Amino acid sequence: MSNAQNERVTALDLSAILSLMLNVAQQAGDLVLTMQAAGLEKIASKSNQIDLVTEADLASEQLIHDELQKHYPSFGFWGEESNQAQDSDYFWVVDPIDGTTNFANGIPYFAINIALNHGPTTLLGVTHELPARNLFFAQLGHGAYQRTPSGDLQMRVNKVEKLSQAFLTTGFPYHRTDYEDNNLAEFGYFLTRTQGIRCMGSAAMDLVNVARGITSGYWEGWLGPWDAAPGVLMVREAGGEVTDYLGRAWQLTSKSLIASNGQPSLQSALVTGVQQARQNLKSIKLPASELT
Repeated sequence: MSNAQNERVTALDLSAILSLMLNVAQQAGDLVLTMQAAGLEKIASKSNQIDLVTEADLASEQLIHDELQKHYPSFGFWGEESNQAQDSDYFWVVDPIDGTTNFANGIPYFAINIALNHGPTTLLGVTHELPARNLFFAQLGHGAYQRTPSGDLQMRVNKVEKLSQAFLTTGFPYHRTDYEDNNLAEFGYFLTRTQGIRCMGSAAMDLVNVARGITSGYWEGWLGPWDAAPGVLMVREAGGEVTDYLGRAWQLTSKSLIASNGQPSLQSALVTGVQQARQNLKSIKLPASELT
C-alpha cells in the first residue's frame, strides 16, 4: 500500500468494524439455523444440478448486506449470491453459507464468511462455523484467533515438514462430472503420499483448520473470493502460506489455491505435486492465468 492508502486504513476503527462483523456473522448464523430447523422449502440449482442455493443462502446474504451497509453505506458489497465484483476502495466479501450442500442435507459442517477488503488487500476476516457456533477471525498484522468463553485463543499453524506426515483437505468442483480437470488427478497423487486426505465440504473451514494447526495443508481449484478471503488471511496471520497452483501469492482474483503451514519443504511439495498431477490432463478447465 502507498502512504496515502495506509493513512486511510489507519483512519478506520478496525476493532469496531471487526466487532460488527462478528456480531453480524452471529446474527446470520442464528437465522440460517432457524430456517434449517423449520425445514427448507426452496432448494434450487445454479450452475448445474449439484450447485445448490437455498432460501437461507439468500436470506443470510440479505441480512449481512443490510446490517453492514447500515453502518458503512459507502462500502461496496460482493456476495456470492449477488456476485457483483466491486471497485470501491473498501468492500465486503461475503459467503452467506459456505458448504450449502452440507447445509441442505443436514450435515453439521458449514460456515458464514465475511471479509473486509481495501482494494486487493483483505484487512479483516470472520468465519462462523455452524452449527457448532465457533467464531474465528483475523486482522491484518494482528494475528488470527478463535473466540471462546474464556477469551480469544491465538491460532497457529502446525510444524509438519514432510508430505508423508501431512494431513490434507480438498474439495471437488461442481463441474466434476463434465470435465477431466476435476481434481481427481491431484487427489490421486496425494492420496498415496500423505497421512490422509479429507473432503469436508467447506472451503472456509478447510482454511480455518490449516490456520489452527489441525491440518497441514489444503488445495482446491475454482474457488470464489468469498470462499477464501477470510480464511486466507487467517492462515497467513497464523504463520502459514497461501499460493495459487503456480506458487504465486494467492490474490482475490485467483481461481486456484494451495494453503499450508508455511514450512518451505511442505509448501514446495504441495505445489510440485499439484503441477505433476496435472501434467497429463488433456482438457484444462482452469483459466490460462492460473497455468502460466
